[in-house]
Amino acid sequence: MIPQNNLSILYVEDDNNLRDRYTQLLKLYFQNVYEASNGEEAMEKYTLYKPDVAILDINIPQINGLKVAKKIREDNENIVLIMLTAYSDREKLLEAIELRLTKYLIKPIKTFELEDILIETISKLKMIQKSKNMLPLNCGFQWDKETKQLYSKDNQRIKLTKKELLLIELFCENKDKTFSNEDILNYVWVDDEDEYNPNKLRIIFSKLKTKLSCNLFDSTYNVGYKLKRNF
Repeated sequence: MIPQNNLSILYVEDDNNLRDRYTQLLKLYFQNVYEASNGEEAMEKYTLYKPDVAILDINIPQINGLKVAKKIREDNENIVLIMLTAYSDREKLLEAIELRLTKYLIKPIKTFELEDILIETISKLKMIQKSKNMLPLNCGFQWDKETKQLYSKDNQRIKLTKKELLLIELFCENKDKTFSNEDILNYVWVDDEDEYNPNKLRIIFSKLKTKLSCNLFDSTYNVGYKLKRNF
């Protein structure tokens, strides 16, 4: 099964037939695929699109693949670099140790080997993306900033009401801010026509604490509430 993702890749190959062939394969795995036929074009495409992955042939015109990889690595410590090389060029890869290549493949490429590398790479990148989206909270809970959901320490989604989700979202989007009772009521109950009623806060905070067996918030009398983070 091909993993779904929003990742992008730059593929640099001067052989038009090979580039066309493998570009079609890459489009099955990546949302955005950028092509280049030489080193200068590769740098232009990299600068413009900032892809997550780059596949580079060592022997490309104008600027060779190792020099392109070095320039890219200097700009981006996290990009995944995969090098393509002829068997006779393997010695050149000694120059690439400092570039922290993810993989290198001997040409002609075996499709199944490339697909295995792509699946492994995508899986790792998705894990990195997910970890960046997760905000650690008290008691091992985590807030997913992208999906706006709360997860337990064993990665189980916690079922919450709409207002409970809004409450946690407010604090997680402003993780260092203290909110007054009025601030919270105006955000969580924005669509309600009821009069200002601080008792609503006492009830929702109490129910949430009971549901989670944990208090996610610090409160200061006559000041307000602040997110309690545990890291």
